[in-house]
Amino acid sequence: MIKGILFDKDGTLLKFDELWNEATKMVMPKFLHKIGIDADEENVSMAVKSVGNSIAAMTYRDMTKAVIEFFEIEADDKMLSLYSKQLEELYFEEVTKSTANILPTADLDKLFKWLSDRKLIVGLATADTKQTALKCLDRLGIRHFFSYVGSDDGVLKPKPSSDIIEDFKRRFEINSDEIMVVGDTNTDMQFAKNGGALAVGVLSGVGEKEELKESADFIIADVGQLMYSWNNIEIQESR
Repeated sequence: MIKGILFDKDGTLLKFDELWNEATKMVMPKFLHKIGIDADEENVSMAVKSVGNSIAAMTYRDMTKAVIEFFEIEADDKMLSLYSKQLEELYFEEVTKSTANILPTADLDKLFKWLSDRKLIVGLATADTKQTALKCLDRLGIRHFFSYVGSDDGVLKPKPSSDIIEDFKRRFEINSDEIMVVGDTNTDMQFAKNGGALAVGVLSGVGEKEELKESADFIIADVGQLMYSWNNIEIQESR
């Protein structure tokens, strides 16, 4: 029986393109300036392409490495950490603006009330920082439903490492087979598998069905469908 759910954030709870693609277009010129690269149209375009849709599963450090490697900038670990922090701050400024397009992928209030009625432990597993993640949950109006936030904190290894699942298990004294992971990328599905959890893929983000089905136990259109697929998922999982 499922007792806890770990949701991915971007592409799963909120629409990915509307927030992150637009934020990236605004952030990259400023970031290039900070690392000493001319922020002309071509360089900005290349910087945006260097992260692409992979941003959905990347930490800020991953994104920083992708950009500086593309522009062949040498950076030791200390400089990489500095650049990464600068990028994080630029994104935080952008995605927490009141005008940022933080849009739900489904009727989240209805879903989370339903999950709450079932006494499920709800958590978040994101490559984003906790500060930004909480701001996004606030904007979506669902923060109060979350008992746990696993994020890019420099302590727990990011997905697909099982660190967040293991931490979730310890805190709430539940087992791997009592956890469902819901996400929109193959990284999320591998994260679930590495932690021994049930992997449920959603098609509301960047992951295509063909990609997700490689590792997903179930695939649904969006998180809102959990309410209507739950019994079927539990029946099949118990076999």
